Amino acid sequence: MKFAIDKQTLEDLNLLGRYKTNSIYNLYNHTVTRGGGLILEQMFLNPLTNATEINARKTVFSFFQQENFAFPFSKAEFDLTEHYLENIDSKSIIFSALKNIRRKAAKLIANDKEFDLLQDGLAGTITLLKKFEVFVRNLSEVANSKISRSVPYYGSVEKIIGILHDKKLSWIYTFNENNKITFWQLALCDHKLRYSNSDFLKEIIRFLHNLDVYIAVSDIGKKRGFVYANAFDADKLSVDIKGIYHPCIPNAIANDIHLDNNSNVLFLTGANMAGKSTLMKSFGISVYLAHMGFPLAARSMDFNVQQGIYTSINVPDNLNMGYSHFYAEVVRVKKIATEVASGKNLIIMFDELFKGTNVKDAYDATVAITEAFSRIHECAFIVSTHIMEAGITLKERCNNIMFKYLPTTLKGSVPSYPYILDNGISNDRHGMMIINNEKIIEIIRR
Repeated sequence: MKFAIDKQTLEDLNLLGRYKTNSIYNLYNHTVTRGGGLILEQMFLNPLTNATEINARKTVFSFFQQENFAFPFSKAEFDLTEHYLENIDSKSIIFSALKNIRRKAAKLIANDKEFDLLQDGLAGTITLLKKFEVFVRNLSEVANSKISRSVPYYGSVEKIIGILHDKKLSWIYTFNENNKITFWQLALCDHKLRYSNSDFLKEIIRFLHNLDVYIAVSDIGKKRGFVYANAFDADKLSVDIKGIYHPCIPNAIANDIHLDNNSNVLFLTGANMAGKSTLMKSFGISVYLAHMGFPLAARSMDFNVQQGIYTSINVPDNLNMGYSHFYAEVVRVKKIATEVASGKNLIIMFDELFKGTNVKDAYDATVAITEAFSRIHECAFIVSTHIMEAGITLKERCNNIMFKYLPTTLKGSVPSYPYILDNGISNDRHGMMIINNEKIIEIIRR
């Protein structure tokens, strides 16, 4: 089953974006190879929904994080080999040789560089394969003692060892790329690499792309002190995160969040700027990364695998469809309600429900929607608001809602925010104080 998520949620949590420097994808994307970056992108697009697969991937990341392996090639080295292997002329050795004769002639007559690139690509690929064989032997020895044979990656390492030691590639290890070779020797070696053994080389390149991802992601986990979540397959709802914080905020404050079938709704209050949105995003990001088997920003995390996540945090209006901000919110809540009604086990987050309408309607709608959702114990909900009266009403009606708030402390007339969750419902209302501190009324009068 595919993990359920949509474009709005991906944008709310800022998960994707190869060209967005502050995206979660780019936090982890320190890959060397183009193929590694594409695999990482596919991992972000396809979180796992099976605890065995999640824990297996986590085991591989954790292995590389502990053993401190570095990717064995520079970008220039790898690009040279990849470019050389991608440019295929003909599977026939005769036609391939004729093509190389034309390249050689073009070099002699017009100083064309294509033949030189062929020679450099051949020599670079042989050097890379020799270097890789030494690396994989070391990797295999360490993996043999550290990774369970039941983890698929163990089999991948052994498969690559078998390919590198196949008799069809044995000539590589006696080849001296520093010695001059004849044209016909070059043509024969070129045909062996790009044609006769092309399936072997494709398998090696795929392995290196994945290796690149494992090393890049685990390196981020180590540098930032991230942890790996423990995944469990179970019908019951359980998400328990200790010390969660936002991975992109320096010196972020950590909090604990626990949701289960008996307490499946977290009702979050607090003043504007108290940190409600950031806490919700931190939770959503951690849940998402946990389903990918990635290291994440927390002290510890145990969770039962969920089937998807939906958020309503930064809902824009839609002028093309004639939607006001409020109606766009209504459409978003309806979309999420439909997903919840489908029977999936989901994580749902609403930030400031119905802030696009008047306070009375926002209060009534927040109470009605939250109370209705609270009865669906298979899903987990986090609902934030600064309408404290909604919390008071819900506290009287529902016994499975946890009420927590992010406080504001005052130093004179200046508010500050500790960003630490506390039990209860906030009654902080400092909007006019902030307006007065900024002297907006005085500016207008002047």
